[in-house]
Amino acid sequence: MAAGSSQPDPPPGAIDPAPAEEVRTGAARLKRVLRPVLAVLAVAFVIWAFRDLVARWQSGSVRVAWVMVLASGLPLLLGGVVLAAGWAHLVARMAGGPVALGASLALHAESQLARYIPGKVGIPVVRMAGAKGIGVPPAVAGSSVFVELVSFVAVGGVSGFALIALFGRREASLTALVGSSAPIIVALLALVVLLLVLVDRRRYPARVVRALGLQGEGPLVPRRLPVMHLVYWLTWAGHGYLITIAVGADGASAASVAGVFIVAPIVGFLALAAPAGAGVREAVLSVGLVPALGAAPALSALVLSRGATLLADLLVWIALRPLRAKSVR
Repeated sequence: MAAGSSQPDPPPGAIDPAPAEEVRTGAARLKRVLRPVLAVLAVAFVIWAFRDLVARWQSGSVRVAWVMVLASGLPLLLGGVVLAAGWAHLVARMAGGPVALGASLALHAESQLARYIPGKVGIPVVRMAGAKGIGVPPAVAGSSVFVELVSFVAVGGVSGFALIALFGRREASLTALVGSSAPIIVALLALVVLLLVLVDRRRYPARVVRALGLQGEGPLVPRRLPVMHLVYWLTWAGHGYLITIAVGADGASAASVAGVFIVAPIVGFLALAAPAGAGVREAVLSVGLVPALGAAPALSALVLSRGATLLADLLVWIALRPLRAKSVR
C-alpha cells in the first residue's frame, strides 16, 4: 500500500486503468471533433461527384442483364462468410482460447447489419453485447473491431490499388487520379500489413497496449487474417466485374474498374457520418466508373451494387443466424 493512501497497491502485472481511461477519453474527444469535419467533407464530395454525374448524363435506356446482377451477388455472399470466419479466428487468438465458431459467425453477420447505423458505433456495440455468447470477454470483442479494421483497410488498399495499377486505363477509372502514386500506395500499405503480422505486440506503444487491453505476446494480427481479408476483397472485385458486365460493359472495361469496387467501400467505411458508407461509396464509384462506362451505365451499376450489397448482408445474416441459436442450446 502506498504511503498516505487508503487504496491497496495493484497486484503485480496488473494494468493501471487510469492511463487506459485517459486514452479512451482522448479518442472519444478526437472522434467528436473529427466527425462533423468528415461529415462536411463527405457531403461536399458526394455533391461534387453526383453533379459531375448529372452533367455527364446521356439520355437513353440501359439494358440490364439481370442474370449477371444475380451472379454478382454470389461473390458478396462468399465474402460475407469469409469475413466472419476471419473475425472468429482473430477473436479466438485475442481471447487465448477456442470460441463458439457458429455463434461467432452469426454474431459477426449481425454486427455487419449494425454498420448501417450512422457513426459506425453499431459494430462494436453488437459484438460486445454478444461476446458472452461466444465465450469471450466484452472488452476483447470490442478491441477486436479495431484490430480487424486495421488489417481490413490495409489489405483492401493493397488489393484495390494494385488492381487499379494493373488494369486501370489512364483515361478512365481512378488511374488518372492516382497516377504513378498507385505503386507507392500499394507498397506502403503492404508494409503496414507486414508490420501487423511480424512485429510483437510488446513493442507497441504502451498507451496502445493499455487502450486495447492487449495481453500475451506475438504479432497483433494472426497471419491467417490478412489472407482471409484478401479473399474477401477479391470477392468485391469479382462483384464489381460482374455488375459492370450486367450494365453493358465489355470485359476489358469491367476489369479496368474492378479495383474501384474495393477502394470505394473502404472510403465509405472510413466516412464516420455515413451509415455503411452510403453516398460516399457511390460517389467514389461514380468517379471511377463514369469515364469507363458512361454516365447512365455507371449510375445503374452503382445503384444495383448498393442493392446487391444490402441483400447479401441480409442473406448472410439469415443463413448464419441459426448457428447462434444452436450454440446457445
